[in-house]
Amino acid sequence: MIPKTPLAERPPTWLEMESVKPPAVASEITSLGSDALRRNYSDMVIKLSPNRDGMRLRDILAIASGAAHRGRRA
Repeated sequence: MIPKTPLAERPPTWLEMESVKPPAVASEITSLGSDALRRNYSDMVIKLSPNRDGMRLRDILAIASGAAHRGRRA
């Protein structure tokens, strides 16, 4: 059996980059609160159900690195 390498020690796979993470994970990675993420990056928030939101890992990492553009204000 091959041991799994932790995500911090390798780049994420395509499937991991497309996975949808809960707001708590996005907040932990970006150091922004879930309200700030919804307000500033609303175009990246995915509505999973009436009571649940999420964000793709690729979008979370783009926000954390500063490469993401803020969503348009209505």
